[in-house]
Amino acid sequence: MDIGIVGAGITGLGASIALVRAGHRVTVYEKSSFKNEVGAAILITPNGNRVLRRWGFDFTRAKPVDFKTFRFVDAASLQVAVEDSLEGVEEEFGERICAYHRVDLHGGLRECAEKSGVKINLGKEVVRVDAEKGEFEIKGGEVVRNDLVVLADGCHTNFLAQITGEDTPTVKIGKSVYRWLAPFDKVLTNPGCKCLWDSARGPGFCMFFLPGKEFLMVTYPCRDQELLNCALFHTTRANESDKLDWDCNTTHERVLEAMEGCSDAVKSIPLTAEQMKVYTVTQRPPPPRIFKGKGLAIGDTTHHMLPTHAQGGCQALEDAGALEVLFSSPTFTSFPPTPAELESRLSLYQHLRMPRSATTQILSSTNPNMTMEGLDVKKEEIRRFYKGEVLDYPMGVRGWSDPVRKFWYGYDVFAQAERAMKTGAGGGGGEVEWFGKLPESVLMEFAGKV
Repeated sequence: MDIGIVGAGITGLGASIALVRAGHRVTVYEKSSFKNEVGAAILITPNGNRVLRRWGFDFTRAKPVDFKTFRFVDAASLQVAVEDSLEGVEEEFGERICAYHRVDLHGGLRECAEKSGVKINLGKEVVRVDAEKGEFEIKGGEVVRNDLVVLADGCHTNFLAQITGEDTPTVKIGKSVYRWLAPFDKVLTNPGCKCLWDSARGPGFCMFFLPGKEFLMVTYPCRDQELLNCALFHTTRANESDKLDWDCNTTHERVLEAMEGCSDAVKSIPLTAEQMKVYTVTQRPPPPRIFKGKGLAIGDTTHHMLPTHAQGGCQALEDAGALEVLFSSPTFTSFPPTPAELESRLSLYQHLRMPRSATTQILSSTNPNMTMEGLDVKKEEIRRFYKGEVLDYPMGVRGWSDPVRKFWYGYDVFAQAERAMKTGAGGGGGEVEWFGKLPESVLMEFAGKV
């Protein structure tokens, strides 16, 4: 097939790699020119790194930092309130848990894509999409027609309604994030910080809170521990509600105002960085569907979520991994596929991915430090997409606890996609796992709906 992908972020590049590996001709259209790539760090858990490894991703060049610990620290007293080890994650789940600078991860994916034969067209802004026809228009008037169009243009997409048939806008949750990348060696010149990040503990999360206050600061190293990624969540302040891009500037003074009550050691951290950024946190409810005609939407375009479980990037990589298996060229009877065959394959993709990605999306909003709105109906929302066992979060479950790890990290999207292909449409009795083995009653309910 000739496949056009809108967007060259993590999702779009991942999808392009997967679809070329599946035997298709793929062209990516990206409105930016990548002259000044920006971004903070991103955590990828085993389920996401499993996808990267299959693609031959160059981990050494990307310089990720493997996580060994999680700590929750009183920002005033510097006392450690909670500490968990992440030492056994790779052994238990078969892959590493590590943090990348987003630019490094993105660069590695772009290299994989170009080596695979993906054509990447930069400076090509898509202004119109017709999902039924599989075509889109680029600013300037050029119209591109494809056998399949994949929307991977992120949470600020203008085209999701083309797929879903309804408007599902992003929603502000009343929180914003001050973020910066601090030179780690400068951070450690402060004696208090040096004690917090002593080498014996190993790298990982160091999250700060203030008792009795709405304050959360998340820090972790990236790029071979050269940089400390910092994100300070706070109630959205005046003149911040329209800061929706990652690259909006703010000042050190505003950041320090939000850190009132913190120890001098914690306050010293932003002073080591040159630039302070701010963005407003948003989320989107799961859409009712993710395909229509010759169009498919994946990644943040459909499951834009909060960073509660570090699964946004991982779900995007899983989305792409599923494409590699479900759209493998030898499994089609004709090229281009008939409308009925394409619809059947897109339906299978939706049936495999939506229960997992929508459940993750919904659970991401159950975070006491961001939003707990509508907690009483979360399970009801999840049941629209997923019938299996639901993680009891946040009641009694810490963010990096064993139940959380088991809920996400062990998932192998390639194995599950292969199982879905064997089950097939109306396969009858085949076993498909989302997070764990589905009860027989649920398998019976899904029989014929794959």
